[in-house]
Amino acid sequence: MLKRRAPWILVQSAVAVAALVGTSAAQTEKQPAASKALAQFKAAGRDASLTVYPTSLIGRPVRPVGDVVALMLEKAGMKNLEVDAPEFKPAEKADLDAVTKAFGEFVKANPPKTDYALFNEFLGSHEKGFEEVRSIVVTKQGEPVWQDRQSPNDADFKKVAPKEPMDCCILVAQRLRPVLGLGDPTGASETEGKIAKRWSEKSGVPDKTEQAAIEQRQKAFKKAASGATMMIYPSRAEGAASKESAANLGKLLGAEKLTKASTADEGPKLELKRESNEQKTLWDMARGVREYVRAHRPETDYVLFADYLMGTDDKGVVHVGGVHFVVCDRDGQWVIVDFQNSHHDDFNSINPKSREDCDKLVARRLANYCR
Repeated sequence: MLKRRAPWILVQSAVAVAALVGTSAAQTEKQPAASKALAQFKAAGRDASLTVYPTSLIGRPVRPVGDVVALMLEKAGMKNLEVDAPEFKPAEKADLDAVTKAFGEFVKANPPKTDYALFNEFLGSHEKGFEEVRSIVVTKQGEPVWQDRQSPNDADFKKVAPKEPMDCCILVAQRLRPVLGLGDPTGASETEGKIAKRWSEKSGVPDKTEQAAIEQRQKAFKKAASGATMMIYPSRAEGAASKESAANLGKLLGAEKLTKASTADEGPKLELKRESNEQKTLWDMARGVREYVRAHRPETDYVLFADYLMGTDDKGVVHVGGVHFVVCDRDGQWVIVDFQNSHHDDFNSINPKSREDCDKLVARRLANYCR
């Protein structure tokens, strides 16, 4: 079931999902009659110049989802990628052939700079989840090149069992692997491509110098944690401050003797816009906390603030899309900036269903940094 009012998470790594997906072509790959165009596309391989259009997510064009598809393809080895393209919205309930024809006409009327154009459509509903993942490649002249349709009846779809847009993005990249001779879209890249750089800039992820400085502060924290003092601000759960969460975290940290914890009555009051790009949500939060600490310098060695990406559906069921927290020193320098979602082992082992579960996850993650 897709989560209502809980964030749709797009993360930059999902190795666990990718490991489930095969790389062989499935029976639902349906190619247009123009086999010459397909042969040329395959011959171009990872050097093919390709514009990735905004993805249609349950009937709505969503540019960041298309950007993630491009990011996965870049990590898989493609270098000639573009994402600056107009939104294409197919007719409601149109079949794959009709969408392919319409997209071809759209591209022909609005030709990209690249030789090829890719459009993806993730179909489903909040009640039933994802029911179909479609991919279409046409030439810049609008000529159909490649079609692919994945549904719950297909092996690759079953292995992924997509619950989030990220799962579908990885599935698309994996389906293109045998076509273009690509590598693993979730593997570590030796160099950062332009799509990754653009994604990082949009996310607000710190540069390598700041990341190295954070790692050094983490090492110092690990040595000092047991004897250090830490103030815990009220957590942010479903957009509201929770003193109960801060008190519970204090008990959990005290029981594990991780640090000398105390709680604050007030803390950062952040108005965070939920983004499909989870990294942006994370670092927007981290910057807000840093600014607060610098404006309200604490007496403790460290401060902790947690943000729980939670939502309640129409049936009153709580869904947790992610658990974020940041630890700063008394000068407001980042020491730990941590995020957990369904692609992480600690998150899945606790499988948070409540604010208290989120508290447990934060305590576990903090223990990993202390020991």
